[in-house]
Amino acid sequence: MNKNRDLLNSSLLTQSFDADLSREDQLEDAKRIARQYSRLENSISILSDMNAGRSYIYYSKFAQEFGFSAEEAVIDSIWEDELLRMIHPEDLQRKYRIELQFFSLLKTIPKEERMNYEVITKLSAQPPNGETIQLQHRLLYINSTVQSCVWLALCLYKKIHSHPIFNTPEAVIINKSTGEVIDCNQLWFKDLLSSREKEILNLMKHGYRSKEISGKLSLSVHTVNRHRQNIFHKLNVNNVMEACRIASGAGLL
Repeated sequence: MNKNRDLLNSSLLTQSFDADLSREDQLEDAKRIARQYSRLENSISILSDMNAGRSYIYYSKFAQEFGFSAEEAVIDSIWEDELLRMIHPEDLQRKYRIELQFFSLLKTIPKEERMNYEVITKLSAQPPNGETIQLQHRLLYINSTVQSCVWLALCLYKKIHSHPIFNTPEAVIINKSTGEVIDCNQLWFKDLLSSREKEILNLMKHGYRSKEISGKLSLSVHTVNRHRQNIFHKLNVNNVMEACRIASGAGLL
């Protein structure tokens, strides 16, 4: 399995979801949204529930080109592997890489702003008939929990037509509220941590405790602990393991 996909699995599925009585209603609303996207955009629409590790798939007429005949399906995975197996391997690597960066970005911003962002990726796919199809893939997280866990994700696969007006970028993150396009190779959050914070986080990653880090870097324990708290705050995490996972995925380490 791909390293970036492993990191995504670990990051998304190990979040601390608490019980929420209103969550079932929100899930049903999200299903209706996913179903409508499929019909209106003639796309394959996939709603993934990170808490349950389950996805709800809605197939449009376009899905028949991939050999899918059902209108809807439920799978016990957040990965639509039956479709992903048809994607060109290099495109799949790029897709996983930018999605990991996207998740890392979302962890650093308030949950009420997360729906402003989405990922658009261009993919080549080869259905069973052997004819290569160009796809536009969109990913957006449409719901977070009270605890700020990223909960529901919506993926849309849509056929790209050959006319120039349908050009799709290779892989970008977009802020829909401002129109800002964030190139995946120039993400601003790569500068989120200072060089000292990166240095301390790297030592934490290798098992050093605050007292050991203070001696190694000639800093007071108080200063090291302050940097530690700043790192956790900036990455929106609660422990070293999660901080290292998010920082590695975002290219900070």
